[in-house]
Amino acid sequence: MATPFQVSFDLLPSSGHNPTFSPEGVGAFLGDSLNADLLANRSEFPFLTRGRTLLLVADFGGHHEKQHFDTYTFLILDLAKNQDWLAQQRQFRDAILPNRRRMSFKALNDGMRRQALVPFMQAAAGIEGYLAQFAISKAGGSFFTGPAEDEVGAELLKRWKPNVQKRLLRVLHLSAFLLSGLSSPGQDVLWIIDEDDIAANVSLLTDLTQLFQRVMASYFSHSLRHIRCSTTGIADDGSLVLEDLAAIADLTTGALANYAQGLSMRRCFPERV
Repeated sequence: MATPFQVSFDLLPSSGHNPTFSPEGVGAFLGDSLNADLLANRSEFPFLTRGRTLLLVADFGGHHEKQHFDTYTFLILDLAKNQDWLAQQRQFRDAILPNRRRMSFKALNDGMRRQALVPFMQAAAGIEGYLAQFAISKAGGSFFTGPAEDEVGAELLKRWKPNVQKRLLRVLHLSAFLLSGLSSPGQDVLWIIDEDDIAANVSLLTDLTQLFQRVMASYFSHSLRHIRCSTTGIADDGSLVLEDLAAIADLTTGALANYAQGLSMRRCFPERV
């Protein structure tokens, strides 16, 4: 269910959980690579003390026909472990971008946003968390079909237009895969997206939550506490915290899309990834 942005900032006791990404679903071809990256440094997230609420912000691009790749970005962090960033976000909003402007890749032609970009991203670099990005060639077909093979999942999926379903399945499968390795037993998960086609109203968010839970069931070997799906518009508490975290995902998604497009045009990027 969609709920307002109300989270607890307490810490969880150590569970002895050893984070690894699931080998199921997309983990069959992503698991080994991301596990190697995850295990390379056990002194960083997600091996340290965990917060009660794990936040995942998803963003994606590549909608234009001329773009060769669909791009997906996922920002995952424990809110309780990022008090320094939260303080910097308040200062940023008070001193640099006080008029509720949203940072956006498409809106960087605005002078005030351009001036705010460097301090905004410098603050973002201090977030303790995980930023995962994927570029998927449009030349390939769909490879996320799990819920559609299940009668209940297939019925839920009908709530979305056919041209949205592939994008929705991708973002749900990639989210579930990432959470399988980056979440800790007993955590609450707040999953945020800012996309009208996928989460246009509360009713659609309710179905989205059910569909997400069905996808997650095939990836998880541990139990979470509460799973909430929402949008920046619904969950905003006036602080613009979620708006700014979503903007980090948006900016990096736009940059990846342009980078991948440039490499592809110069014929130095794989035809399929």
